[in-house]
Amino acid sequence: MSDTISFTQTAGIATLTFNNPQRRNALGAAELDAIESGLSSLDENARALVITSSDDRVFCAGADLTQILDGSLSGDRFQSVTNKIAALPIPSIATLSGNVFGGGAELALSCDFRLAREDIVLRIPAAAIGLCYPVEGIERITRRLGPSMARRLLVAAETFSAEQMLALGIVDAIYPPDSLYAAAQRYAESLIKLAPMAVINMLEIIRQFEGGNLNREQADALAKACSDSADVQEGITAQREKRAPVFQNR
Repeated sequence: MSDTISFTQTAGIATLTFNNPQRRNALGAAELDAIESGLSSLDENARALVITSSDDRVFCAGADLTQILDGSLSGDRFQSVTNKIAALPIPSIATLSGNVFGGGAELALSCDFRLAREDIVLRIPAAAIGLCYPVEGIERITRRLGPSMARRLLVAAETFSAEQMLALGIVDAIYPPDSLYAAAQRYAESLIKLAPMAVINMLEIIRQFEGGNLNREQADALAKACSDSADVQEGITAQREKRAPVFQNR
């Protein structure tokens, strides 16, 4: 890791934390390397990833524009990291503990779930400074939110409040400042109590649908693997016996 990125893994929940408030948690080459290192270190016990910030003022400002402009960092490098987050086999939760700017919004949209503090704002100001947002990022934002919302975020560079984001489906829930972290932890804990094979396989099928590249044969095989698993038998038995299931991911 680095001084500006920390990574921990405890009881099945991995946590990636941005810790560079002086730079509004902008992600330069060192930070992107550290994020990749953290993602690569996830072991088989990891069942959910929480991404958050140590600073309540800002979640993430995206790629470091200073490095983008001096040529030491490319938009493709930033995209490669958001792609890795989006492709993780386990569910990811963006905990938006502060304002979200630029590529920080795309990074949040690379996650499967987004929980936000009720007093934050989100804005992608690329058009306001004369930049065209990276094409792959435009694709992700449009795919996730639809072309109308992509136009508002990117072309019009609108600023959205947390309440607007909730109403528009940009985030899944909003919380008071003093309860966001606990809510994110509870959500992650609820995810890791579910049958891991079912979670992972359905997540993959949903992502294929979302990307317009559904492999029906593969999707059917993933669904059948769950139906034939020992976990589904355990889940049914536990429900019948009115106890918590003990899933083995098999």
